Amino acid sequence: MDNQRTEGKNIADSPFFKKILERAEGYLKHPSKVAQLVADALKKASANKGVGALAGEVWENLQLLTRMLKAAMSGEYKGIPSSTLVGGIAVLIYFISPIDLIPDMIPIIGLLDDATLLAWFIASIKTELDKYKEWEATRPIKVEPVAPQHTDAPHNADTSWGTPKYSDRTGSDVETQTRTDI
Repeated sequence: MDNQRTEGKNIADSPFFKKILERAEGYLKHPSKVAQLVADALKKASANKGVGALAGEVWENLQLLTRMLKAAMSGEYKGIPSSTLVGGIAVLIYFISPIDLIPDMIPIIGLLDDATLLAWFIASIKTELDKYKEWEATRPIKVEPVAPQHTDAPHNADTSWGTPKYSDRTGSDVETQTRTDI
């Protein structure tokens, strides 16, 4: 675990990640870009959820981070230091970037640096995430109403379903033919 923290810090201190941090600052002015970034990160994570590097705790932490970023960018959740927002955005940019310190095209190992950076960042903002989880637990669950799908178009259903088709006949008056030419 300490090795993972060291590796994550090394990635965060790299010149490559410093450039991503600069880029992430620009996202603060564009909530729609952050929303797209979150969607892209979750899509990539979903596709790789079975890969060891993105299993279990890392996947849960990524979901928690993305929820916190969305709530902060929408103005619902307040009080997050801008450095935490920029760092979270930068981690997501790094995560979705196919070209980083270890390219994602290299199976499993390519995602390992992404997961390592994410784990390091989550550990470094643990107090902030705990506050967010407490806030999130007090929020009402949002349920999207489902609009009824009524239509005035005529239907072509068989209205005789459930009724005897030949209610005017008894069982013995049904005619059958037998073939004798076989």
